[in-house]
Order: sequence, then structure tokens, then C-alpha cells
Amino acid sequence: MRVGLVTGRERIELREMPEPEPSAGKAVVEISHCGICGTDLHAFHSGEPYHPAICGHEWAGTISALGPDTGKLREGDRVGIGISPACGGCPECLAGDAAHCSRALLGVLGLNPLAAPHGGFARAIAIEAARLYPVHAALSDHDASMLEPATVAVHALRRTPMRLGDSAVVLGAGPIGLLVLQCARIAGAGCSVVVEPNAERAKLARELGATALIDPASEDVLERVKQECGPLGADVVFECAGIPSTIDQSVALARRGGVVSLVGLSTVPAQIAPGSWLAREVRLVASLAYLHEEFDMAMSLVADGRLRLAPLHTGTVGLDELESAFRRLLSGGEAVKLLVDPRS
Repeated sequence: MRVGLVTGRERIELREMPEPEPSAGKAVVEISHCGICGTDLHAFHSGEPYHPAICGHEWAGTISALGPDTGKLREGDRVGIGISPACGGCPECLAGDAAHCSRALLGVLGLNPLAAPHGGFARAIAIEAARLYPVHAALSDHDASMLEPATVAVHALRRTPMRLGDSAVVLGAGPIGLLVLQCARIAGAGCSVVVEPNAERAKLARELGATALIDPASEDVLERVKQECGPLGADVVFECAGIPSTIDQSVALARRGGVVSLVGLSTVPAQIAPGSWLAREVRLVASLAYLHEEFDMAMSLVADGRLRLAPLHTGTVGLDELESAFRRLLSGGEAVKLLVDPRS
């Protein structure tokens, strides 16, 4: 079986690996589609070590085989990949903080004993059954494969204190930013401003509910935010770009006493002006991944039409086109979300 792996800087290899087999606690899933995530792109662009188990971690498919101790799952079930429930036995769980279960997090990072030897850029995978959840019948295969990033956005909004009518600014209109924008609107945001230099992504943000767009390459972002949200600044700023410079900028855009929500992942250090953060008394929250129960919430929002995933889907490629798809996404062109169909 061919498997796509990021193996170095701007290098993807299609390696032959054994067909997955069911074992205790694991199910074999025939993958229909797998999304290319920003962390996949970062590993490809930077060449930093990337665990093969998470190289392709946004996927959905159909269970083809089950090992023992796999709960209520059945062969033929459509499933998506997420995070396992809290274990109940790690130090965090025993301290009453199941939302930060360390064992569940290790599963997401591909570091627990049941981790697969590869990710979702493959025709099939043997995966920890506790991480699988049934996909809502109303969802297409394309939507199902984008539920993982959608749940990242749901988690970010559930972590962020925002009230009905609050003004919101979203920095970055990549897939996560566009999903956070929609979730903020669902959560009751009033003025919803998106800061994005890419014209095509900005256009899509408008279609998905942005009340104003700001091009940081040609406009004074702070002045425009004050025009749109009021002279005090935004009530809530979502940093979804994962760029060091925009982390400190987020605080400047928030009103005094406002909220900054860090969603985008920056893997390099960022410089901040702590005096400004203190003087503005911003409330800083951060979110990483999601909770097991939030996948059902995300599916319900997609199923009833409030959270739209299809507009993000730019196209679908096969494994032979994997490297060119990575380069296309990194080029800064019109592509937003490319899905990989490993069967083609």
C-alpha cells in the first residue's frame, strides 16, 4: 500500500507500507478523503522533523475491519478521526481537569502506544478505535473529511469568552480563520472583520459572513478596525494566521479589557510588548485541538447548514499529485482547502 509522507524540506515520498490489520483496540478504516493541514504544510516547507502518524490527520472513511475491544463500532460505519475521550487515569484527569487529558493529547500528537505508523495520505489505516466517531448521515464525504479543522474552530469559540453582539476581528482567512469566522457569527458576533491580504480568500470570507474586509498590505489595520468596530477597538480578536508579528498586533486591535484568542500555530518565537498587554488589561486565551464531545457539536452545525464547509473545498487530488498540491497551497494562490483522495 502506498503512503504519502513528508520526509524533509520540500520533500514528499510515496512509500510502500504493509496493509493495515485490525488488532486489540484498533479499527481499520478505508479512507475516502484526507485534508492537507497547515501543520502538514509547515513540515514540508521547513523540513523540521514531523511524526509520520500525524502526516495527514484530517480524514474520514469507512470501517472495513475491527479488532477486539473496539466498543460499539461496526464494519461499514462511516467515521471521522478525532481525539479519544478523557482517560480518567492521567494526572490531569485525576485532578479533575479531564479537558486537558494528557493521554488524549498524546494520541492527537501521534505519540501514544496505539499510534499508527503513518497518517491519512493512504488508502487505509489501522487506528485507535476510541478516536473514531460516527459521521452524521447528512454529511458528504468531502464535508466529513473537513470536520477535524471545523472542530478546531468550534473548540476555539468554546474557549473564548464572547457575548452576543460583540465585535470580532479574525486575523487570517485560511481554512481555520474562515471556520472561526463562521463559528463567531454562530456564537453571536455582531461586527465581524477579517484581515487578509489574499483577494480570493478575502472574497470567500465575505461570502461566509464577514461584515468588513481589511487588506493589511494596503490599509492601516488599526484605523480600519476602529472604523468598523468603534473607536475603542474590537471586543474579541482571533489570531488565526500563526504569524509571530500578528500575535502582538492582536493586542493592539483589541479594546482595553478585550479578549485575544490565539488559534493559529506559530512554531517560531514571537516578540511582544508586555507593557502594552498589561496596560490594556487584555484577557488572553489559547486553544489547541479539541475535545471528544465537540465533534458531535461540529457535525450538528454542519448538518443544519449553519457551518458551511463546502465553500472551502478548492479541489481534490490523488496521491500522485500530493507534492504539487502542497506547493500549490504554499504559493499563496486561490487554493484554500485541497483534499486528497487516496483511492485515485
